[in-house]
Amino acid sequence: MVKITGTAVFVIAMASLLGCGGISHRQSPENTQKGEQGELAETIEAKSSSMEHSHPAPDNTESHYDRGYTKISKRENDEYYEGIIDANGKQVVPLCTRLLVADIAGNVALIQFETKFLFVPLDGSVYSKDDLASVNGFQYAEPYQCGLAMVSVDDVRFYINSNFEKAFDSNFEFAESFHQNRALVMSDKKYRIIDTDGKTVADLNFDQVMLQSEWCWQVINKVGGKYKNGFVDLNGRLITELVYDKVGYYDPEVKRIWVRCGDRYGFLDEHAKVVIPLKYEYAEIFSRGKAKVILDGRTFFIDPEGNEVND
Repeated sequence: MVKITGTAVFVIAMASLLGCGGISHRQSPENTQKGEQGELAETIEAKSSSMEHSHPAPDNTESHYDRGYTKISKRENDEYYEGIIDANGKQVVPLCTRLLVADIAGNVALIQFETKFLFVPLDGSVYSKDDLASVNGFQYAEPYQCGLAMVSVDDVRFYINSNFEKAFDSNFEFAESFHQNRALVMSDKKYRIIDTDGKTVADLNFDQVMLQSEWCWQVINKVGGKYKNGFVDLNGRLITELVYDKVGYYDPEVKRIWVRCGDRYGFLDEHAKVVIPLKYEYAEIFSRGKAKVILDGRTFFIDPEGNEVND
């Protein structure tokens, strides 16, 4: 068992965790930049082998059994249950109404049990509801990316490695999951980009910074009483000057970002480069591979390359 400032969590014993090529969460439910930084002491203990386990058989569940450990769920009498089974269909995390399976990667699962987040080793052990209830867990946690997981205790965020140790001696007011070996963090109310060693790649002197695609962040400053938007790359270099009045969310399906500058609309790609010129009098975000636009008073639809298509 591992304890972090008196918070006990399940230890992770595994070598391979999610790669760095994607983004699991654009914005977390606890994505508020709040709280004073505190000191987080770490005490490592051996995982207890004396837990009392149960393994009820799955009943009225829907799942796929061909990918090892799998989330299962069922609805019964207006109650919703989730749990985890192994490749043989045995429940290793029991179906429970108080449990949500956030992620399964390799030999570890991230679950939310009641109001706490737990990393559960999928090593052949079978866990009971009492096992889960006996662990304090994290206030919040996100899945592993680039070998590190972002976790929160007492409104302070930090990163843990695959050995379940604090990755580097830094706490943050805000921190996001890593992608492409980079992460956005905030300390002392200032944004910066760090690498997987916790070293600062770039300081970001902007009023607001938020993730768009895995290749860029949106940056915002208040200019002349109005907010202006631009983009920086993974190393904090300015890709686009702060010229946009409005910016939509990145759509990974079509790899496009909706933007407006003045009274003209267009679209950027995942690197924040203009791919559909800002020439439209109006444009909607893409839906099912096409976007409604107005040009010279005429309404029609375009594909992600800007070609006119049938509605």
